[in-house]
Amino acid sequence: MDDVLGPRASPARNPLVTRQEQDVPLDEVVIDLHDVDADLSFKAVDAVDVHIENLNVDINVSPRKFTDLIWGRRTPDNVEYKQILKNVSASMPHSTVSAILGASGSGKTSLLNTLSHRIEVGSLRTTGKVLYNGHANLETVRSAYVMQQDILLPTLTVRETLRYAAELRLPPPATAKERCQIVEDVILELGLKDCADTRIGDSVHKGCSGGEKRRTSLAVQMLANPSVLFLDEVTTGLDASAAYQLMRTLRSLARKGRTIIITIHQPRSEIWSLFDNVLVLANGSPVYSGQAADCLPYFQGIGYQMPAFMNPAEYVIDQAAIDNRSSEAEATSSARVQRMIEEWRKYFHKQISLSLDSSNAETEKADANGKASLEASRRQAVFKRHHHAGFARQVHVLTQRTFKVTWRDPYGMAGILFEATMMALISGLIWLQLDGSLQGIRSREGAIYNGSALQGYLVMIYEIFRLTKDIQVFDREQGEGVWTAYTFYSYSAVAISEFTSGSSVPPGNNLYDCPYPGGVSNPSCDQWTGRYVMRNLEIPFKDLTKPVLALVGWLLAFFFGSGAILYILRVRIGVSHARKTDTDHSAGKETMVSGLSDGVRQISIRLHNLSLSIEKRSWSSRRHKTISTLKAVDTEFRPSQLNVIMGPSGSGKTSLLNLMSRRLHSSFSTRYMSEGYMTFNEAVPSAKVVRSICSYVCQDDDQLLPYLTVRENLRFAAALRLPSHLSRAEKRSQAESVLAKLGLRDCADTMVGNDLVKGISGGEKRRTTIAIQILTNPRVLFLDEPTSGLDAFTASSIVEVLRGLVSEGRTLVLTMHQTRSDLFQYFGSVLLLTRGGSVVYSGNGSEMLPHFAALGHECPVTTNPADFALDLISVNLQNKHREATSREKVSSLILNWNQTRPPVERKPSNIATPAELGSLARDMTPLRVAFPVLMHRSIINFRRNNVAVIARTTQVFAFSVIITLFFAPLKNSQASVTTRLGFLQEITPLYFVGMLQCVAVYPSERDVFYREHDDHAYSVEAFFLQYTLAEIPFEIVTASLFGLLTVFATGLPRTATLYFVMVLNGFAIVSCGESVGIMFNTLFRHTGFAINVTSVFLSVATMMSGVMSLQIPAFLQAFNHLSPIKYALGNLAPYSFRGVVFTCEADQRTANGRCPIETGEDVLRQYNFETNAGLNLLALGVCVVVYRVVAYLILKARRSRGEWEWG
Repeated sequence: MDDVLGPRASPARNPLVTRQEQDVPLDEVVIDLHDVDADLSFKAVDAVDVHIENLNVDINVSPRKFTDLIWGRRTPDNVEYKQILKNVSASMPHSTVSAILGASGSGKTSLLNTLSHRIEVGSLRTTGKVLYNGHANLETVRSAYVMQQDILLPTLTVRETLRYAAELRLPPPATAKERCQIVEDVILELGLKDCADTRIGDSVHKGCSGGEKRRTSLAVQMLANPSVLFLDEVTTGLDASAAYQLMRTLRSLARKGRTIIITIHQPRSEIWSLFDNVLVLANGSPVYSGQAADCLPYFQGIGYQMPAFMNPAEYVIDQAAIDNRSSEAEATSSARVQRMIEEWRKYFHKQISLSLDSSNAETEKADANGKASLEASRRQAVFKRHHHAGFARQVHVLTQRTFKVTWRDPYGMAGILFEATMMALISGLIWLQLDGSLQGIRSREGAIYNGSALQGYLVMIYEIFRLTKDIQVFDREQGEGVWTAYTFYSYSAVAISEFTSGSSVPPGNNLYDCPYPGGVSNPSCDQWTGRYVMRNLEIPFKDLTKPVLALVGWLLAFFFGSGAILYILRVRIGVSHARKTDTDHSAGKETMVSGLSDGVRQISIRLHNLSLSIEKRSWSSRRHKTISTLKAVDTEFRPSQLNVIMGPSGSGKTSLLNLMSRRLHSSFSTRYMSEGYMTFNEAVPSAKVVRSICSYVCQDDDQLLPYLTVRENLRFAAALRLPSHLSRAEKRSQAESVLAKLGLRDCADTMVGNDLVKGISGGEKRRTTIAIQILTNPRVLFLDEPTSGLDAFTASSIVEVLRGLVSEGRTLVLTMHQTRSDLFQYFGSVLLLTRGGSVVYSGNGSEMLPHFAALGHECPVTTNPADFALDLISVNLQNKHREATSREKVSSLILNWNQTRPPVERKPSNIATPAELGSLARDMTPLRVAFPVLMHRSIINFRRNNVAVIARTTQVFAFSVIITLFFAPLKNSQASVTTRLGFLQEITPLYFVGMLQCVAVYPSERDVFYREHDDHAYSVEAFFLQYTLAEIPFEIVTASLFGLLTVFATGLPRTATLYFVMVLNGFAIVSCGESVGIMFNTLFRHTGFAINVTSVFLSVATMMSGVMSLQIPAFLQAFNHLSPIKYALGNLAPYSFRGVVFTCEADQRTANGRCPIETGEDVLRQYNFETNAGLNLLALGVCVVVYRVVAYLILKARRSRGEWEWG
């Protein structure tokens, strides 16, 4: 069957495999590891052939219901499917590199996820076959998958990341020396030598560049030594030179017996020759499947002749793409693609018929030989296949790695130490030197509760947050980490130790400061005895044995239970729902400019010896590390042309854009220091002018709201960014125009999606991000890797759009890693940077090749000029000889440019903001316009985010259900006094619930706001008012349910007054908790640190509520007046205890025959709650307003002064 799946698709026909290799049996192909380019010291792998036959994949796009979210599956009722792959057949033999090509949205990633079994099974309906050595189960072979996203631990260096990966992934027979050697080989092979000791970093703390992270992700998977390696857009984010080196490495790995299957967007022409097999998709259907060498002849045979000197991959992708930028182009390209699909279907069926007629006679013999060969390979695999390290080594490696990651997380460590230290210090002060009075005894009970329950809860909150970060790495590695109600046993153990284990006489009955004579023999002293306290607390244990054993049992149950949960519940990719809508979209290339003044001067940007250094402050030492990122950049970016910044990974391209756009903000740990200056039209612009007339397209797409469709993202962006004098219809028309211009109509009504919910493709996300920025018709547009992650056709269409923008007089400055060969001619000016930020060329694009030719570096006529330039200025780190040679060459280029560059003749004007630039200054969208738009957007995004809905709506309700079940019904015995007080105390954790609701929603909304505020879209007031008003309805509804359960179900006085008082208290406490969460999550970008600091403040407030400690020092009591918890308990206690009568048993009565506590007023008197309930309720309301105002002021200050940014 292999022969029928494409023109001569058998691996024996492969021209890139030597005759000697072809004659070797399968089980010996993988033995010799030193006969090709890359001398990697991997062990042999099992040969695996991947076979796809008539694969059809339909995805369930029905909207999920609440029950589906809970149980993880959907009911068969009203299920809607969308076909994403149609009749796909291919053969991908071992020892080959197979590339899946196609335009954005053609189904490349979906096919790769299907082959690698990464899509949720319940979402798929498949027909056809996918076989791995004849088996449908992928688990029978050793495989690895490199995702588009880089999921790495940011605090580890590249070398440490790879060494830990080697410890966990390489088969156990490998020795420590061999593992280290393999890691070093991979570092050299993938060009990671210069960054080997650099931390990975993240969006807050910069480390490796995007290309270096991409190569590190590949290196981690290579260390698994798989037989089948799946790679999704593996060259995205890499420069052309690094991409070519990477593909050479993959080809050499394939020659050692591996099956390499990749999707790729923009392969340079030299990479095409490294492909053995090619599968080209168009709208989910194949238009070619077979050997790469036969691809172009096949297309020529059906009437599509590739022009001379064109990249084959670009040509093939162009032919298989639908151009929907105009109705005419869409009709023409759709007809062409449909014809190609039909031609391939006819060719495929013809090949099947020919194959069946000619090969029947030899089928049995071939099958027998094939089975014998594969069986021999599998027999050898019995001794080789160790999928991972043993359990003991996994525990050792993961523990060591976790310690290092934790230690290197300064804010995480500081947060843990701050929380533990402050809790210990403040707890010690609150319960310092308690006396033996009744109030002292009650305070001891509170201290025991605090020590046995509260501290563990605070640690749990932080660990859950940390798990949400580490779980992504766990999902990739299958490592281990979760919790329930064990505090009864810990409380019992400590209470037994305190009240019954002292040196009392008789033993087991501690006596405190009884004011009556006679000690324990006097019945009047009963309330002061440990036995009375234990009886009142209803603790059934007599000694420590049972509670301690129970605690050990809970510990083991948590440990093994969490491991079982993580083992059973595997992460899978879901699919978003495409909403039905009308198809009357705007067509044609509408003009994107609206209302620009023709009299405004164009803007020319000049950089005068601009340098940038980064100073890293260390927590562990006083020494500061300074890194030079840019060195004396002197260039000019002119309007009406494309100004392109090129260079390898780590050359400072993105840093230069961020510096020019004023987006570098120093923080506590990082300080940016620049020299030189930038001018607009020979004048130094102010920061306001830069923000007003410049737009910035970031390299990532995290500005998009994942639960909005593409059209909704654009419409809301237009409403927020376009001038307020435009009508709503005009803004929508502008959004539709940009939507059509960027070819987004086919996905306009599909949700953007995120890592776990499959939405639009990566290329479509990038185009949506660009569309949002060009909505405002900026005079200056900075774009960071605008074509990264896009296929060749889409990249070409993006550049066409950018050319249209510059033709209107705009100044565009963009960075590029990889570019099509036919796009270089459009580069007006080129700035070439080497690694380290040194300039090797700056000038017209047309003069770049003559410049290098004069230095003895001639570009071949068949080579992409951009690829040639990047190869020329890149340092090859694959071995010492190549490194030395390339470094010497790059150093000479830098020296030559510094000696020959033209001198700076222009001088800046003394005018900070010239009139012609000031006239372009754009004000933010006013509050009256931005607020309703933000509210509408928030409601739609929130309604579709089931997890956020659950976080907002269920926490308070679930908490009220739990405490109601635990405390109801409240009685009137002496023991119920403590129970009622405990019930009031348990209302205070609503403070934490508010903080947790904030953590679930605010950080992500904050990050989107920061991006849009950097774009000068709308004000802090608009965002803060929207966030507050979107939160309030949920707090009111949940507080109403809370009051209903806690008042009427538990047995408190069932009055309307107490109900509304309880509702108001529930609302106020949650709101204040959310305000505190906003404060600290604004001050600190590190959410874990913010959680720890916030937890300390909330815990201190609950400890000083008046129930847990009755003898608080005066200076702490002064701070307590700032706490809403003080006022909450101050009004709830009077309202809930006044008028309540308590009873007692005969043995509980005092010497005068009365109960120790007879009325609620006695309780209020003993616990110092004899206060004005109305005033406390009013003070609580004031706290709600003041806390939210303080949160607003902190956010306002942070966005006004970047220096406030910590972490």
